[in-house]
Amino acid sequence: MSNSELCHRTPEHIFLIKIRFKLTLPKYQNDENLKTELLDIIKRGNMTRYYEDVCKAFDWKIDENLLDAMKHENELTWKELESSDNLTLEDTEKRNWREKFEFFCETGNLDRATDIANSVVNDETNSSSIKVEAAFGLFRIAHIKNNIRSMGQIITKITNLMEGSHASGSNWCCRNKLKVYEAVYYLATRNFPRAACLLLDCIPTFESYELLPFKEVVEYTTLSGIISLSRSEIDSRFNNNGLLQQALLTEAPKYRAFFYSLYDCHYKEFFENLAWIECELRANPLLHFHYRYYVREMRLRAYCQLLQAYRTINLSRMATEFGVTEEYIEQEVAHFIANGKLHCKIDKVAGMIVTISAAGCNRGQAPDVSCDRGLIYQNIIKRGDFNEIMAKRILTKYPRSIYKGTKEIKQPFNYLLVLDFECTCKKYEKIDPQEIIEFPCAAVSTTSWEVENVFHEYIKPKYHPQLTPFCTELTGIIQDLVDNQPYFPEVFGTFCNWLEEHKYFKDGNDSAFVTCGDWDLKFMLPSQCELENISLPKQFMKWINLKGSFCDAVDHYPRNLTDMLLHLKLPLIGKLHSGMSDVENMVQIIQALQSRHNVQFKINNVHHDALREYVMNK
Repeated sequence: MSNSELCHRTPEHIFLIKIRFKLTLPKYQNDENLKTELLDIIKRGNMTRYYEDVCKAFDWKIDENLLDAMKHENELTWKELESSDNLTLEDTEKRNWREKFEFFCETGNLDRATDIANSVVNDETNSSSIKVEAAFGLFRIAHIKNNIRSMGQIITKITNLMEGSHASGSNWCCRNKLKVYEAVYYLATRNFPRAACLLLDCIPTFESYELLPFKEVVEYTTLSGIISLSRSEIDSRFNNNGLLQQALLTEAPKYRAFFYSLYDCHYKEFFENLAWIECELRANPLLHFHYRYYVREMRLRAYCQLLQAYRTINLSRMATEFGVTEEYIEQEVAHFIANGKLHCKIDKVAGMIVTISAAGCNRGQAPDVSCDRGLIYQNIIKRGDFNEIMAKRILTKYPRSIYKGTKEIKQPFNYLLVLDFECTCKKYEKIDPQEIIEFPCAAVSTTSWEVENVFHEYIKPKYHPQLTPFCTELTGIIQDLVDNQPYFPEVFGTFCNWLEEHKYFKDGNDSAFVTCGDWDLKFMLPSQCELENISLPKQFMKWINLKGSFCDAVDHYPRNLTDMLLHLKLPLIGKLHSGMSDVENMVQIIQALQSRHNVQFKINNVHHDALREYVMNK
């Protein structure tokens, strides 16, 4: 196994935290699979001390032969570590204490590991970075023991040590690592807002695999974010976080379903997902003591979100929305009203809930019946907390002040050139340089709104010719599709000739490129051209971001292509992240926006070089 793989691998004894905790719960006490998994990890790590502790805790019979075999292996390993003590003091400081510390952690002798780490931290001759590293080790031991008080004390110790450190490079790494450790502590102490902010900050640069795997970081980010962040914060920090969105799809799809069932107002699905989340939290030693609070607050958040859209709502309607009985909803709402959490009242005779709060425009509260509806609408839009039901009601009441009319708008372009690049990529890390491997483009006439011509080529990557399994899985592009294809300069030249041949920028024709987001033409194509020493033609320096056009039409900025398809109730064509399929889906979105919303497709983004030239000319 390579050094990089070792650095990105969570030690197996860390996984024992959850497994052992689960076995203490009545639901899992007789789970043979869990028991087997725990014993397998113990055997692989020769965890003699841990094995004895587990057998004593669960009243299991000790296998003396197994215990003797593990002790023998550990004695051999310890002799090797002892022999390395002949190294110089400097080498011992840098390497040997770590090996001994990890040895005792892996064998389950946490007391010896604690002694070693404490001796390093308290040794004044050691550098600050060495002390900080040892303190991180102490935190992991406290985490294994679920000693929250010690975790907090160690966080303070690490912070003080880093403030006295003058090594800027290592200090940055330590501060980045500290964010993850702090987040774990704040999760354990129910400070979800602080944990969410820290986890969102460390997602792109996560390296603390020794504490927990990246999958758990994604899960904890989702759990803490949905309960503590406003919808506008979710839009900016979650929906626009490409790495997090990708990780949710691949590593935590159920957590993603939970997150977006609430965000997209699918309350029945949300309640079903919340029941699953409750089971997960119960079995998590870090969050077990908070699961009742978490589930209760998430139910409250859902009720507040729904009631924001109504002056009154039938109990039966609300029960249907959540997929529960009227009696359940009545009891729930009454409980939250009594505790001052929901600002509304129940009209038992009419079977309705009436919102009465004077703070209806505030986050997390139901709207007041006396609030100005236009003001509520404006506040919702400003926050990014757009509620479709509320918007429809306001649009119905004030149609002339908001609706744009039905007169057909003149389009500024004769053709919309819809393109979407697919590129080389790796899972969880940046590939450098990134290269375009699929180049599709469809020419849509703004007269007939039909596709008149299509350009589609695959490209052989020059710097990373072998596609990663993740790239193939994401894009659907297999190695054979690119192996015998030309390199980018030839394909780009062919595409420019295609534009010339069909006169999209000549003979009175004015055309514009359309992309889903700004990445394709703002970053990818310029970097590819720079890599190949190709001058970027000026027609590629301005484009239409389809998300912006979509937002102009429906007053909702979409997260991605799927969001637009769902909003317009359009079917998904082909496979997401397949270049040609994405282009086909963008074309049907363009056609729907034109036919249903009479959208004018206009330039809404410009490359910085073109902008600089424009400013200089002015």
